[in-house]
Amino acid sequence: MLLTQNRRRYGFVKTTELGRFTLTLPDGTEEQYRINEITKLDEIYDQFWDRFKGSFDLGFNFTKANSFTQLSVGTELSYIDPKSVITGTLNALSTGQVDVVDTRRTDANIEYLRLLGKSWYLMGSIAFLSNTEQALDARISPSLGAGRFLVSTNQLYYGVSMGLTYNIEKYVDITLNKTSTEAFIFNNFNIFDMKDFDLTSNLNIFPSLSESRRLRTDFNVTSKYKIISDFYVKIGFTLNYDNQPAVEGNEIDYNFTSGVGWKFNK
Repeated sequence: MLLTQNRRRYGFVKTTELGRFTLTLPDGTEEQYRINEITKLDEIYDQFWDRFKGSFDLGFNFTKANSFTQLSVGTELSYIDPKSVITGTLNALSTGQVDVVDTRRTDANIEYLRLLGKSWYLMGSIAFLSNTEQALDARISPSLGAGRFLVSTNQLYYGVSMGLTYNIEKYVDITLNKTSTEAFIFNNFNIFDMKDFDLTSNLNIFPSLSESRRLRTDFNVTSKYKIISDFYVKIGFTLNYDNQPAVEGNEIDYNFTSGVGWKFNK
């Protein structure tokens, strides 16, 4: 359970009176709070497999005039226990059009957070990106760092983490293949509990430490609106910027996606 002022608690919750609840900690200590102090409540099950939750969404667009087609697939899976959070995501996009080369983009990420006290955490992640628009066959980027939750209320949170990233990049033109080292600044912003609406946004900045004046930026924002039961509609926007791309003129790549999805173990 995450409370306002970045207070984190783990225990059994029981409602005692209107607008208040009692939290029993593992050592038997009881604490009382107002319900509006809760910013996030995750149920942690005794069974290992019950601690997973996730979502799957699918989108398809077609335009007859130029035979334009676009297919997008997104998945998310997370695991939580009292001290750790593991999250994995996979997003794939494929577009085709008459007399135009097909474009494909796949990005995936797995992230591990080790919670420390009220606000701090250690983090490690491995990101993958393949993008035909930037002539990138594969970029594998392991990262290590630490972060802090700066804002935490019952409707939003904002966290920042910093650390180091090591890039392994393979391009369509193999003579451009390279490795590099970067610092990173991750900004994570999340709006939730707004009736049936959720919004997640990430701004990741990568100033290079091994390549002179190189700067990369990844930005994405995703909104989901519950339509019925565990089903939702999704709209997303993703932007990648690299001021030293492999193909000159392709500094920026962006895409919009939309679709419907389903959550499980929410």
